[in-house]
Amino acid sequence: MLYLSRPARAACLLLLCLPLLLLFPHSSWAHAFVVESSPTENQVLDKSPSQVTITFNEDLQSAFMSIKVTDETGKRVDTGKAQLNPEHPSTMEIQLIPGVKNGIYTITWRALSADGHPVNGVIPFQVGSGSNAYTDQATPSESSGTSRIDLIAVRWLLYIGLSLLFGAICFRLFLLPSINRAKNRSEQQMLSQRPSDTLPRWTKLLWSGYGITSAVILISLPLQASWDAGVSIGEGFSLPILGEALQFTGAGKIWFIQMILVLLLSVTLIYAIDPSISDRQRRVWGYSSVLLTLSLMLSKAFVGHPAAATHPAPAIVADFVHLAASAFWIGSLAVMVVCLPVAGLELPVSEQATLRQTVLRRFAGWGMAMVAALLATGIYGAVLYIPAPSMLLNTSYGLVLLGKAALLLVMLVFAASQFRSARQAAASKRAAGGLRAELSVGLLVMLLAAVLTHLSPGQAPAVPFEETRTTGEYSVTLAVSPNAVGSNEFKVSVQDSKGAAVSGIQQVTLTLIPANPDQDQQEFVLPVKQQQPFRSQELITSEGTWAVKVHALTASLDAVDAEFTLQVDGKK
Repeated sequence: MLYLSRPARAACLLLLCLPLLLLFPHSSWAHAFVVESSPTENQVLDKSPSQVTITFNEDLQSAFMSIKVTDETGKRVDTGKAQLNPEHPSTMEIQLIPGVKNGIYTITWRALSADGHPVNGVIPFQVGSGSNAYTDQATPSESSGTSRIDLIAVRWLLYIGLSLLFGAICFRLFLLPSINRAKNRSEQQMLSQRPSDTLPRWTKLLWSGYGITSAVILISLPLQASWDAGVSIGEGFSLPILGEALQFTGAGKIWFIQMILVLLLSVTLIYAIDPSISDRQRRVWGYSSVLLTLSLMLSKAFVGHPAAATHPAPAIVADFVHLAASAFWIGSLAVMVVCLPVAGLELPVSEQATLRQTVLRRFAGWGMAMVAALLATGIYGAVLYIPAPSMLLNTSYGLVLLGKAALLLVMLVFAASQFRSARQAAASKRAAGGLRAELSVGLLVMLLAAVLTHLSPGQAPAVPFEETRTTGEYSVTLAVSPNAVGSNEFKVSVQDSKGAAVSGIQQVTLTLIPANPDQDQQEFVLPVKQQQPFRSQELITSEGTWAVKVHALTASLDAVDAEFTLQVDGKK
């Protein structure tokens, strides 16, 4: 009979919670991008501006941001360091020196997104008219900064270290049968040995996981800081760069917490394997080590895509559960591949087979729980980060995600084979090859997961909006194009009951009310001297749901009111 522990059965319920996760409000996002700027790209100004402002679609981190304004000779004309607007953390600004002369200028900016990824770009503008025109200038650019291979490698090693550490601890606590559950005297004798005797390589595997995790966390801050600041790796180890990262970035603050957790973990691990204390005391210290390792995984979820979500709480929880389930699965595989072949060599052959068969059977039960957790959180993450199916094939993030899903399916095929082998004592040796193959595929899955953390999920494609509402004897049509964050064209038409355009409209007012109560509503008046539809180029400041109220006055001063729901999903 397949053993499925009570915690494992509880974990399986995660799959049943999937519909609730999908019902939670969500939206997709890329790294931070520019919503508006002053001056705008290629704008020609009659006189020099007093400052430069750049507004993004999300709040920024205050570290490593910069705005440099240079003239045609490369000389800076700004007054110093850029800063965030105290009332609007999504806006960077910098003052310009007085009396900027006519000519062409370039704004070079760099910012740190809420998810910890640096973005940068160039905005040209001109002061005064002249022969130089922007059609002859380079096209303005905006990018999210290509991730470095070393950061992907470090993230991959972190996943491997956490898996070895978490898998080794959980294997001893949950998968290796306990003495109290032994069915006969031979099993009691077998299980009364110290874990290092029953699993000779277990201790080395445990400390290897701890060593990799500690080293990776230690070096991650200077590497991340050098990328965020746009400097060389060597400069990332300098005290000014490290100090700014620790003080002003989310990654720096989380790093400090992680270092404390790593130090505490070293203490609990020492006692968890101390042969001089009782088995009960070792288990207590082992459970403490599990909690600290889970805390490390949770802290990682506070930096990256989940932390930048519109609703970060469910995204952080899903990311944490996904990593914990993966670490348990792959870490347990590593223990079985490394330790089971030499487990209990001093025991009779029959007892060796009993040990291996029992472990495989218990792992099969826990594996079902981990698969349930991975499916629930994986599908939620896919819906969260890839809102449009076409993005699976049209974005780097989508393609890598498909590759990860394909490898997970391969792992499930191997897991199904182990499920069958767990019921047959004679198949325990044949299962060894399948375990090694499953572990190899699992390491590739973690590599793709590391790549995903440094790719932008992408922005859902903008879909132009057009709807008609009937109110009394009039009908109102609203069209918004491209229906994206940034500049949009709003068009309003008012028809009578026969479908003819109403003449003599005195006024048309649009009010945009965001669903997010922390955002301000917008109101603007469309010019009505032109023929219908009345048009105006206006700004949508953020994605999400907006209520658009249209108010028009006819020549007889009749009020025509209509309300529309506008879903802004992407960047144009």
